[in-house]
Amino acid sequence: MSASAVSVPMPVVPRRRKSPEEVAAAAPVVGKKSVLLAAPRGYCAGVDRAVIAVEKALEHYGAPVYVRKQIVHNVHVVSSLEAKGAIFVEETDEVPEGALVVFSAHGVSPAVVQSAEDRHLRTIDATCPLVTKVHREAVRFAKAKNHILLIGHKGHEEVEGTYGEAPESTTIVNNPAEARTVQVEDPDHLIWLSQTTLSVDETMEIVEILRERFPKLQNPPSDDICYATTNRQVAIKKIAPQAQLVIVVGSANSSNSVRLMEVALEYGALASHRVDFANEIDESWFEGVATVGVTSGASVPEILVQDVLALLAEYGYGEVEEVVTAQEDILFSLPKELRATLKEAGDTSRGLGGHGQRPVG
Repeated sequence: MSASAVSVPMPVVPRRRKSPEEVAAAAPVVGKKSVLLAAPRGYCAGVDRAVIAVEKALEHYGAPVYVRKQIVHNVHVVSSLEAKGAIFVEETDEVPEGALVVFSAHGVSPAVVQSAEDRHLRTIDATCPLVTKVHREAVRFAKAKNHILLIGHKGHEEVEGTYGEAPESTTIVNNPAEARTVQVEDPDHLIWLSQTTLSVDETMEIVEILRERFPKLQNPPSDDICYATTNRQVAIKKIAPQAQLVIVVGSANSSNSVRLMEVALEYGALASHRVDFANEIDESWFEGVATVGVTSGASVPEILVQDVLALLAEYGYGEVEEVVTAQEDILFSLPKELRATLKEAGDTSRGLGGHGQRPVG
């Protein structure tokens, strides 16, 4: 009997991090080392509200609590909630009949809501109120016999949810190239809406292209791009021209985090990188760099930013200047289904979600 070959995986060997002295020797820094820290950054009110909703559901209903899709697009947040008893699923048919499921901050289509009802699921809708506003606009404009050009990334949960409100009356426009080629049946009754987490500049570029082709294109009654996305982009625009390197803390599937990295490059940063955690930073990025800009996406807890600042300090970037371009005081009430439960239980510990309200840890 011959022995069969067995494949043994190579053990993962941690990469040896270059010392500050080695980095300095590779490319000396001209000038004083410093960090420009963007403010606002991190959690927005909609994200904070959604995360608290899952935490409160676990606390009052007990584990498991099912969550359709990632509650917010952040690896750390999802893994932390999993450790507390949350179970993340792709679709409602993965949830046992009668169980509790939370809809993510990105929103869901009416078809998903109906699927949950068909399975007799108890639901908590943690959709960000700003996303809900766009959903309502889509329904209203479709009923008024308008065709909707939805600017956003096809396949993103938020876009899928908004599109699902009026699929027969909606066309998704992904980018400027599609804006130049999209066809519509009635150019006299058009209105545009957008995903809330896009680059403000790119969105308006797409709108300008569409308006050149369709002069009667209507604007939504108010800006769809959320205040937090706009504020974080404004802050990084101010920092980018002064920074040789910009580090964005955020996950790869976080649209607003990826946009921050792109905006930094567009506005003058020599290099821009996105990381989930401080240990993903390549210290060779620091070679020859005097000023580092730091920001984080709207679904990133502050503790992850502090970890990045601690690593930067080890490499001589201990001087931190916070660049403040806006003050955020937005608060959103928790989902109505959860508020009723908290009221019955006499829980008044946390009824709102908002930037700056959550402890750093």
